[in-house]
Amino acid sequence: MSDLSTAPEIIAGAPQTAANPYEIDIHDSLAAAEPVWRTLEEKCVLPPYQRFDWIAALLAAGAEADSRIAIAVVKQNGHALALLPLGLRKRRGLTKAHLLGAQQSNADWLLAEPRFTPTPAQLHAIFAAIAQAVGGLDLLSLANLPRTWQGQSNPLLVLDHAPAASNLYTATIGPTPVPYIDHRLTTKRRSNINRGRRRLAEQHGEVRLVRVRDEPTLTLVHQAFLDQRGARFAEMGIDNMFAQAPFHGLFRDLTRAGFTQEHPTLCLHALYAGDEIVATSWGLHSGTHYSQYINSTTSGPAARYSLMGILIAELMDALTVTGVTTFDMGLGDFDYKTEWTEAEPVFNSLIALSLKGRFAASATRRRDATKRLIKQTPALWQTAQWLRRTLFKLRSKG
Repeated sequence: MSDLSTAPEIIAGAPQTAANPYEIDIHDSLAAAEPVWRTLEEKCVLPPYQRFDWIAALLAAGAEADSRIAIAVVKQNGHALALLPLGLRKRRGLTKAHLLGAQQSNADWLLAEPRFTPTPAQLHAIFAAIAQAVGGLDLLSLANLPRTWQGQSNPLLVLDHAPAASNLYTATIGPTPVPYIDHRLTTKRRSNINRGRRRLAEQHGEVRLVRVRDEPTLTLVHQAFLDQRGARFAEMGIDNMFAQAPFHGLFRDLTRAGFTQEHPTLCLHALYAGDEIVATSWGLHSGTHYSQYINSTTSGPAARYSLMGILIAELMDALTVTGVTTFDMGLGDFDYKTEWTEAEPVFNSLIALSLKGRFAASATRRRDATKRLIKQTPALWQTAQWLRRTLFKLRSKG
């Protein structure tokens, strides 16, 4: 990974041509790209996964350690219009680019001014210019591209694309008076949540949602989250990735940095019943959008009281009173998400930039199609989950 403080401002550039009316500058560090990145953030609609602070924290925590950074800035007449932060990896003679943080994110997106609406031919020319400027590139992979974000169409979806394996779950939640559930849920669902909250309070103590804003509470809630997630992942046959790098340090450092901010890059909420932390939620902000990154619930006695419903109901109140208007629950098809959000398809796009890239893209498309077929076919997905749990148990015994 490039050094974040000593890299030159621009390592390469591609001038305007007849095929490409845009100029391309390539930066090889976050530090070099930070001024233009933050300027574009103020003008653009973007998911939280393309915020500078999120990417910077990811890299500081060890993500992308095996990638070479190439941050492409697209300009016209000297004015920056768009930014594509890329990580480059070379494997078996194939150089592949992806958006920085894509492995840890729920959506890829081109950071661009609304007036940047290139044609497919212009996008291909931009990518070809980037490939030349970085010394050769075979394949650009873009994952989980939403059709729109807060009303803005995705300029990358003019390119060939195919449905990703999982859906993204989104909703418009504001402005809505509180309690949120009194205005947005059915009578039956609202009654179930309120009944569960009353019984939880009767058996375990006062129910309240707390946003973590100090170090001692962060330590307690983070550990509760790790314990709860670890237990749930073990049931699913998955290792607890959040107990490992980059997430362990990333979550603590970025949450700490946002203690005093109303809409921080990352924030942590805890649902208490008495003195017990019975559920948690980590989420990212971008403007008036909140993206729930990961949640957890206890597997103890309190688990019988619809904890996920209570957690989200309380969270909706906490978010809407601070001006949050749109919300997502990330990727992954789980039944509980449909009570609060709607499934939105997202798309993968593979741009081949060489003959080797075309072969790799063809193989990747087949793999992605198979993965989607399995995840979207209940019988196949149940079989895959059973196999995963079985292998996990065998590894644990070993």
